[in-house]
Amino acid sequence: MSRKAARRRNDTDWCILRTSGGRTLNLARSLAEAGFDVWTPQETLSRRVPRKKTVVDREVAILPTFVFARAVHIPDLAAALALPANPHPSFSIFRYLGDIPLLADREMRSLREVEDAARLRVLKKTRNVVPVGSTVTMTEGAFAGMSGVVRKSDGKFALVAFGGAFEVNIASFLIRTDAVQGGQPSTGTAAIAA
Repeated sequence: MSRKAARRRNDTDWCILRTSGGRTLNLARSLAEAGFDVWTPQETLSRRVPRKKTVVDREVAILPTFVFARAVHIPDLAAALALPANPHPSFSIFRYLGDIPLLADREMRSLREVEDAARLRVLKKTRNVVPVGSTVTMTEGAFAGMSGVVRKSDGKFALVAFGGAFEVNIASFLIRTDAVQGGQPSTGTAAIAA
């Protein structure tokens, strides 16, 4: 039985696209803008500008040269490659032993976890001063569904009173302010994503 017969393509499979390291994010953006379902793991790095004291944040690819595209797009990607002037940054469809290897969603899970961990590191570095007196509601975790009031906030932690003497110190990076509440801009209501 050939490899092609053993593994059938389905809508959730991914193929691998290759490009140069510096074009990885540009390729992912260009293909996404053209309507392709693509993804490449990325993270934000803070770097000091040479000979200056300023620090800039820059998005970088965790796996330079690799962009993942849904396998249903293979014919359209091949057609784009066949054009005399490809509208996207230069890329190729990865092949192994003459076949296009496919990855299932579950095989991408560990890469997504690496990207999530990188985002969490950035969030932990940010200070989020929650106004004292703001009402917060837990959306997940041990206190899901509970509401409380911020008693103290120093940018790193917020002391939240959930009623009576029950107060919990919560890392401020976990607190998100609602953008809209009841059609009006929020004035201090926050949700905690634990």
